[in-house]
Amino acid sequence: MTVLIDPPAWPAHGRRWSHLVSDSSFDELHAFARRAGIPERGFEGDHYDVPEERYAGLVAAGAVPVTSRELLRRLQGAGLRRRKRRGERILASLPGGARHRGAGRVDVVLSAKPPLEPVRTVVLAAVAPADGGQQLLVLPEGDDWVLPQRSAPATTPLVHPLTRERLETLAEAIATDLLGAGAAPAAVQVGYTRAVPAPGAQAGERPGEADVLLGVVLAGPVAPGQDGARWTGLRDALGLLPPTLAPLLRSWRLPVA
Repeated sequence: MTVLIDPPAWPAHGRRWSHLVSDSSFDELHAFARRAGIPERGFEGDHYDVPEERYAGLVAAGAVPVTSRELLRRLQGAGLRRRKRRGERILASLPGGARHRGAGRVDVVLSAKPPLEPVRTVVLAAVAPADGGQQLLVLPEGDDWVLPQRSAPATTPLVHPLTRERLETLAEAIATDLLGAGAAPAAVQVGYTRAVPAPGAQAGERPGEADVLLGVVLAGPVAPGQDGARWTGLRDALGLLPPTLAPLLRSWRLPVA
């Protein structure tokens, strides 16, 4: 269990920066950062960015200096590497479940960019204004409430690589099934979840797959076309959804009706 830091060699905002990581857990990393007084805004998904003037102090506090190559190798070896691109934000990382066999975790990524992984499910969030707030359309599935979606067979990606045209076609098909032709405007991509292979995962265990969340904002509630579907307050709906989707809905900047 070690907190690592690489040399301050990364230029940004007129300064040079180091990366601070743990090769054990994010809990260890966050605890070290709190003790060292590193602000939460410095966390970038799998590391903290720290300015060069703090390097010596963090080493004195217990961070082990390593090369950037060694830091990345240790981070990847621990299964804690979280890739993100400019403009993306990692909202959460959750344990991999039965749906993602072979996944060590599932990352929830707020992003307008197509995921790099094969897409297996496209999910649609339909939101409409209501007195005192907004409503989300949810569907019953067993004992759970979910959003309308299109899923591919476990062995075949829904679409890869993803294109904007294909995404819009899927969104239109889902919305038409649920709300009727012409009921929904164009969808925007809110973000996606990606299943990340567990360290040592065996080949063929479907690692590296993504679910994309699209969103549509309606002028008013439309009678749903599926039995059991219902509109519910956005706050209440978040508690009905799978934990991978709730962070994306909370972070989606919905237009004011």
